[in-house]
Amino acid sequence: MRRLSPAILLLLAAFSVPVAVELRTVLGFFGVDLPFVAVVVIELLLLAALFAVYVIGRLSPDDDRGTAAP
Repeated sequence: MRRLSPAILLLLAAFSVPVAVELRTVLGFFGVDLPFVAVVVIELLLLAALFAVYVIGRLSPDDDRGTAAP
């Protein structure tokens, strides 16, 4: 499995912020009133999940290391 690079992690984190804010607008079209605190909590959970995937990818050994190409 391919690991997340720090640059991709930053791009995903930066892209997730406007998506989380606009989620409130989209839900408003359907009559759902989402408080701002809920948006902040959702964003923090999403960032924590991204960071966890990044750290787990860094801690796990690569499958490709040590294998020679024929």
